[in-house]
Amino acid sequence: MIVVLAIMSAVSGAVIGSLTTLRSTSLSVSAREFADFITLCRSEAIARRTVVRVVIVEESGTEKERNFRAYTAFAWDRRSRRFEQYKSWEHLSDDVVFEVEFPRYVKESEYYREDPSSVRGDYLMSLPENVFEKEDRNGSGVNRFRYVEFSPAGRASAPSASLRNLVLVMRPGNETSADRDVANWAQFSIDTLTGRTRVYRP
Repeated sequence: MIVVLAIMSAVSGAVIGSLTTLRSTSLSVSAREFADFITLCRSEAIARRTVVRVVIVEESGTEKERNFRAYTAFAWDRRSRRFEQYKSWEHLSDDVVFEVEFPRYVKESEYYREDPSSVRGDYLMSLPENVFEKEDRNGSGVNRFRYVEFSPAGRASAPSASLRNLVLVMRPGNETSADRDVANWAQFSIDTLTGRTRVYRP
C-alpha cells in the first residue's frame, strides 16, 4: 500500500508539473504574439499615415468567450470617415486572459519594487473613457472594446490617460481578478511618447 501511494504521489506531481509548464507556455506564446501585434500596428500607423487602434474585446454582443481574450485592429478610413477593421481576429490561448484592473500581485513583484516609474501607468482596461463600440460585420450584435491608439507619428494614447505609460496585464486562468495570487503573468507597458512596448515577466 505504501508503494502504491508513493507511485500515485509521483504521478500526481508529474501531472501537476506538466500542467504548470503548459500554462506557462500558453502565456509566453500569447504574450509574444500580442506584443508583436502591437508593434506591427504601430508600424502600420506610421506607414499608412493614419490612426490605428488596437482593440481588446471587453464585451461581445454574440460570443461571450471572446471577452478579455479576443483582439484586432481598426484603422481610420479617410473616405468613410470612420474606423474600419483591417485585421483578422486574434485570440489569446484558451487558458489566458487580460486582467480587468491593475492587479495587486504586480505591485508586489520584484521588478515593480525596483523601478516602479518604468512600469507604472494608466491601466487600459479600466480607464473610464477608454471605450470603443462597433457593430459586428454581420449585424448580429455590438462589441464593446478597450483600446490603445497609435498616431501617424507612432505615439500611443488612450482617452482619459494622463501618465507616461499605458499598461496591460495578461495571466493564466479562466476568470479575471486583480486580487488573487498569481505566480506568472505578462505586463505590457506602452510608452506614450515613443509608442514602444516593453514586456515584463516576474
